[in-house]
Amino acid sequence: MRKLIQQYAKDLTAGRLASGYEHSYRIYQLARKIGEGLDYDDEVLHAACFLHDIEMSSGHPASSAEKARMILGETGFTPGKIDAVYQAILHHMPDEEGKGLAGELSIEGKLLHDANLLETVGAVGLVRLSIGSFFWHHLKTMGEVIEMLKRWRGHAEAFYFARSRKLAAKRIEFLDSAITRFEEELKL
Repeated sequence: MRKLIQQYAKDLTAGRLASGYEHSYRIYQLARKIGEGLDYDDEVLHAACFLHDIEMSSGHPASSAEKARMILGETGFTPGKIDAVYQAILHHMPDEEGKGLAGELSIEGKLLHDANLLETVGAVGLVRLSIGSFFWHHLKTMGEVIEMLKRWRGHAEAFYFARSRKLAAKRIEFLDSAITRFEEELKL
């Protein structure tokens, strides 16, 4: 079943530089690292991590969750686990105010959320968001890119787990430095 889910992820995200299979693979590895010692359903976590970005249209958490529901129905997942994956994917990003759903989200959803947020800070995050500023957000100026980077940097306060915050510390330091340098160089 895992190989089938990963193949769906590869096929449906082929050619995507910032939100493709490699991103999903890193998300799964990060989520497992954050979740070390915690009691979670690894089958749900695996499916949620690999399917969370299979759609990248506006409102992609909802469209990815719907598509994942259809895919998982074909792979032998039980209805309860399908719903758990659906909910995790639906809430894998902070809301507009940078907050998550706290008590309403399963542990697998929180792990996916934190791992995905880790991918928006640090060197990988800087590159992913820079690519996304054009492809996802259709930004037109470098000033708009800086503001988007700052907004995502602000979301780094929305981690659910202390381990996530610890893993994020050096990444955030790098992103802060990059944003400062970016602003300095644009002032020329």
